[in-house]
Amino acid sequence: MQNNTLEERVRRYIKMKKFFILSDALLITGLSKNTLLKILDKFEEQGLIIKDKDEKSLMNRSYIVFSNKNKKLLKIQNIRIDIELINSLNKVLRALKNMGVNEIYYYEILKSTTLTKGVFANTIKTLILLNVLVEKQMGDFESKENRSFRINEDLFNVLLTFIKQKRYRDLQEILDGKKTLRHVEVPEDFIQVISVIIKNEVLTISELAHLSKLTAKKLKVWWNLIEKLGIISDRFKEDKKEITYIFSNRRARTVLKHINNGAYEKDKELKHLWTTKSTNS
Repeated sequence: MQNNTLEERVRRYIKMKKFFILSDALLITGLSKNTLLKILDKFEEQGLIIKDKDEKSLMNRSYIVFSNKNKKLLKIQNIRIDIELINSLNKVLRALKNMGVNEIYYYEILKSTTLTKGVFANTIKTLILLNVLVEKQMGDFESKENRSFRINEDLFNVLLTFIKQKRYRDLQEILDGKKTLRHVEVPEDFIQVISVIIKNEVLTISELAHLSKLTAKKLKVWWNLIEKLGIISDRFKEDKKEITYIFSNRRARTVLKHINNGAYEKDKELKHLWTTKSTNS
């Protein structure tokens, strides 16, 4: 019973965190080091948290807190996340976003962050390796701090999105060189059709094509996918008029949300979103 009470104390603490450091957890929970470590090991096995990849110092060890959606990842693979590097990348990316420039000097980025020079240098090196920053050619006598970079906006946005969405497994595989950071462009036509459906529940194909600024032929390219995604709720026809479709605005919003979260990048057919009815047909 005592163990359950102590575990609940730690659980309440980590529930409020996205990540935490062992020394902070010791201070807040008031537990002994050995007791806390045993509880954290148990939580890690359950997929609630995950240790930082870098374990140089026990007291400075970091943990990421996983949501319910992320738990399955840990049951499948034994992953160690480099939290410090990801946090540093996030700081630099946000600083660059706030500046709103396409080209920038090394020293300008450094001045805009609170990172130490060593950590900053490693972060910039990582961004260069990922092709997020493209280094421009230097003169023979220029210092390293005068290096300038062009920002690859597509990859910049992809990396920032990964961090925002806490896609730590994908991020770590990219940092380890197991995956390539790449930009997959979602067709504007499809997004436009979904956006029109969200605003209009009842439309004919002609009306949908007109509002989406597409020809009927171009709309037909996406129609089969729209049906499979369960966006069409019903249809009816009056006399000899064109068929009128009733769309599910809620379903269209769900599909758009998944696309914005990178679903199209993983599967252009979005099969995991197909409805049972569509799959069986």
